[in-house]
Amino acid sequence: MQTQILAVLVALLLAACSGPADAAGEDAESLVARVLEEERVPGAAVGIWHRGEPVLLRGFGVTNVDRPRPVDAQTQFKLASTTKAFTTAALALLVEEGKLQWDGRVVDYLPAFQMGDPWITREFRVEDLLTHRSGLGAGAGDLMLWPQPNQFTREDVLAGLKYLPITKKFRADYAYDNLLYIIAGELIEAVSGQTYEDFVQQRLLAKLELEHCSAGPVPEAARDNLADPHRLEDGQLVVDTPNLAGDEPIVLAAAGGMHCSAGDMLRWLRTLLAGGVTPEGERIFSEQTRDRLWKPVTLMPLSDARAERDAGHFYAYALGWRVQDMHGKRVIHHTGSLSGMYAWTALVPEEELALVVLMNRSAGVARQSLIYGLLKPYLGAEPRDWLAYFQDLYGGASEPSAPERYPHPQVESPVGDSALPGRYRDPWFGPIEIDGGGDTLRWRSLKSSRLAGSLARAAPGVWSLRWDDRSLEADAWLMAERDAEDKLVLTLQPQSRGVDFSYDFQDLRFERVRGEEQQ
Repeated sequence: MQTQILAVLVALLLAACSGPADAAGEDAESLVARVLEEERVPGAAVGIWHRGEPVLLRGFGVTNVDRPRPVDAQTQFKLASTTKAFTTAALALLVEEGKLQWDGRVVDYLPAFQMGDPWITREFRVEDLLTHRSGLGAGAGDLMLWPQPNQFTREDVLAGLKYLPITKKFRADYAYDNLLYIIAGELIEAVSGQTYEDFVQQRLLAKLELEHCSAGPVPEAARDNLADPHRLEDGQLVVDTPNLAGDEPIVLAAAGGMHCSAGDMLRWLRTLLAGGVTPEGERIFSEQTRDRLWKPVTLMPLSDARAERDAGHFYAYALGWRVQDMHGKRVIHHTGSLSGMYAWTALVPEEELALVVLMNRSAGVARQSLIYGLLKPYLGAEPRDWLAYFQDLYGGASEPSAPERYPHPQVESPVGDSALPGRYRDPWFGPIEIDGGGDTLRWRSLKSSRLAGSLARAAPGVWSLRWDDRSLEADAWLMAERDAEDKLVLTLQPQSRGVDFSYDFQDLRFERVRGEEQQ
């Protein structure tokens, strides 16, 4: 029934589209409607700008399946990691003003900044915050950011950074990171005297006249046209966690916390295409600054399959943007992923092309299909049914592929159930409690309330940790063993390949808390 309702809504919105559209626009609308219907995406907003002309700008579907309201070009979606481009642009303004340098040492601006290695701490530059080559593993510390809501603060992020293990080569290995973008937001505040949210709102969004874009909490008046995140549960679309467009800033703002409409995002992308000049001709930053933001810094892995699919030869990370060649043309782009919300933005300077896709379900096949289906025609690629391609590769909404499940690990010095109850602490994640006994052992975080679940013994010293909140899709193996000093230590590992890298269980090491430290 829900599929039929969504199909009708998409058809009605297509019929209501005002103004003539060229062939590219008509093809794009048909593709979006098909992808949303087949992949069970409640709503999306799509914008395309090509060679000085609008090709498409409109909404599809609804903002919320429980309270259906049509998505339009002003509907605000979570931007997730497409926020990062605003953060780097904000830093660039401070560089232009001489208040900051890309190669300046972070500790000179933020004395409390500290990595797990003293030499890396001393050598860490502003650019290193933004280019995913810090030496930290992928998603390190992300459990301080989500699942939301939780009680972690930006001060916790800054203080916890030194406890995260250095597992990669500094300035050599690519590993996607969110925490250091939060540090970049703190750097903006330290240098400008304004909070991250106020600086971005006043110096970028207001100057660009992005009236449906919010660096901080979404204004009350705009919340009736706010897309809510969704997920599939037992084959039905349900509203995921609240959009959290409350009155307080969120910890991850600088890494992925902004909201914006497709119309405003297209205006932002047009300004970038114009070298920092708004559609009305006001210069916000220099063309040299724009080019600096797009300059490749860190090489990213390029598989043979991707190289063939993209007809490309290089793939790299710049400052808040990914840069690659596709079919002989430079493409600057970025994705955004949060629970129940996916985003994508792209620019092809050679084609004077800008594209934006905002969706209110975490639907990977849908996003990939739209990325390729909307972009490839402008690159001279041969026509292809990209939706069918990605459905075959990953499984579609109707028949999703089951992720590979890992076998339970082995431990050398296992302990039994009776030793487990008590309070434990990890130096950056904070305290957890395990209580109960026998078949009723329970695990809960004291700072991240949604991380609570049941423990079932799987092997000596190993338990299966099943989260009560099944939307997390991140069950873990819990290992309990004695270390060389006979201290009880708890560690975690994901149970399947499908667990998102932001559940950085491998970086956790819990030791039992005793005496007054339990208070």
